[in-house]
Amino acid sequence: MTTVIIVLMQKTNPSSLRNINCMIVPTGIGASIGGYAGDANPACRLLAKASDLLITHPNVVNAALLTDIPDNVVVIDGWLLDRFFARQIALRLNTKHKIGVVVDASADDYERALTETCLKAVRTVYGVDIIEEIFYTAKPVGANNLVSISEPDALLEACHRARLAGATALAILCVLDEDPQSKSAQAYKSGQGHDPIGKIEAKIAHLVSSIFVIPTAHAPILRSSGPKPSARELLDVSSKSSAEYLSDCFLASVIKSLQNSAQIIPLPDSYKLFTNAYNQPGELGLKQKPDDIVVHDLSNLVVPYDSCNSVPMIEAWKHDVDLICVRNNTTDLDDTADIFNIPHKLVSNYLEAAGYLLANTNDKYYINPDLLA
Repeated sequence: MTTVIIVLMQKTNPSSLRNINCMIVPTGIGASIGGYAGDANPACRLLAKASDLLITHPNVVNAALLTDIPDNVVVIDGWLLDRFFARQIALRLNTKHKIGVVVDASADDYERALTETCLKAVRTVYGVDIIEEIFYTAKPVGANNLVSISEPDALLEACHRARLAGATALAILCVLDEDPQSKSAQAYKSGQGHDPIGKIEAKIAHLVSSIFVIPTAHAPILRSSGPKPSARELLDVSSKSSAEYLSDCFLASVIKSLQNSAQIIPLPDSYKLFTNAYNQPGELGLKQKPDDIVVHDLSNLVVPYDSCNSVPMIEAWKHDVDLICVRNNTTDLDDTADIFNIPHKLVSNYLEAAGYLLANTNDKYYINPDLLA
């Protein structure tokens, strides 16, 4: 007689068995790696090779018209990353997005034509699903002083129209006036200082994502008041910021990063936080699934050495996510993990960080990193 033994096993959440990590380089703080035009992308690709899944944000991978995002990298904007680490949202992978494009009403005829031409190219080359209509704001957004947004309601209303048309991710284009002769612009051009438009770009993206809770990224329409750089000046541009000088349109890389973004699933305990005139998360019918990624699925968070004052760094230890601080990536800040008494691992560079990711996993392949130090 043959005896057949049937073993009933509880279904395991596959995401809890994967080597999932996160890489953050905060925007607009002069990071020596990642503070320029996609110069953190090689480090991102390295950490992705040491991960099953790597979560990051647009300014790590976007480089003006260039982008190179590995298949296992998921991109979400900084405000949503904060909500992810606060365990207020989950991330749903392998999502097909319909992208809506919202453009500042102050864009002139040439800038509008350039945007439309770029979208034609992106549809043809990437095959991305982009809503045919471009959603222009009813009045200028007023972000061109690079400090504040004077007409946020105009921006939100246009985004709302895109959302009603079926957009699940938003590409925002606002006109920004940049003085190429300013001290900050000259320093950035030579590979020093910080991106003059980085902070206002972050404000625009964070405003929209905080209201609509969907993937959002900003592509500037740069309107320079000065003359075009000469051939000699172009040759003198630092390699770190050189991608900024290749084109007048930065939309293509933003579209590509949105294509690699996750669907955002608000968790029920946070519905009140996300409820506003434009968004009623409880009515969207989005329910968390077993494969959705939440913060405690992460193994490691990799950040610059001295910028540990943000929500992800402070929240990581609460969810058993190891914080890895990269010593050779310095910023204008002096907010180390030691100041906040956050447990962390200090590594010399991203190459060493990649080794840590390979060892410190949440599965049977875990190897105690301390034995290898």
